[in-house]
Amino acid sequence: MAYGELEGEALTWTTRSVFGLDPSSMPSKVVITPSEVEGYFVNFQDIMTGKGLTSERLESGFLVRKGDRQFLFCKGGIGASIFASSAYILCHCRNVNELIFVGTGGGIGKDLESADINIPTSCIRLDKVLEVLLPPGPPAWADSDMARKLGDLIREEVRDLGIKVHEGMHATVPFFCSETKQLLNDLRERGALSVDMELSVLYALANYYGLKSAGIIRIGDLPLKGLPTWISRSYKVELKREVHMKILNAIIKYLLTS
Repeated sequence: MAYGELEGEALTWTTRSVFGLDPSSMPSKVVITPSEVEGYFVNFQDIMTGKGLTSERLESGFLVRKGDRQFLFCKGGIGASIFASSAYILCHCRNVNELIFVGTGGGIGKDLESADINIPTSCIRLDKVLEVLLPPGPPAWADSDMARKLGDLIREEVRDLGIKVHEGMHATVPFFCSETKQLLNDLRERGALSVDMELSVLYALANYYGLKSAGIIRIGDLPLKGLPTWISRSYKVELKREVHMKILNAIIKYLLTS
């Protein structure tokens, strides 16, 4: 058996190495972020404690429990190729059936502003990292029921922050700063509201392996409006942090009620 089959000892070894769990211990619902969980949700463990949940630090994130229910919050890696490894492993863990992605991206839709949220219904795939694993052209779309429920919860949470929650097409590019102005304008013309470097990989793998998935993109830079990444990271910092906390609140509500 080659590693690519990810069964038996190969699956156990990779799951332990990347996530710090055996496949049989994987929760059914996983929240995955490209970089460190605490980079998106500051003081994550304190927040969990305040909500009456327990959290255990693992290899790539946290195992969160409430009663007999448990959820994994983990990092998947920045960039399509690195992120694909984590997503591919999760899709082979039989216990896992729902994946929630939380990340940041550039806003290219005309009505998007920095700190807004897009909940992508589908992705334009420019990542080009799954060709050796999947048949040509696997769809990359969200589970509509998951996306709707998360969207409703997030809208309720952020209603007083003065930001907008969008639901529309998204695009994933292969690496950092790979977007030309022409490409971004073309993507906008095709209906894309935002871009990142990971999400379409998750959608395509989840669709192919029969898992449900939905993504949440917090908008940072606005490359077609003159707000580049290196400036957007110090722009509306407090508002963005508050948006992330509201997203976390919504996700916890979803996990505990779905």
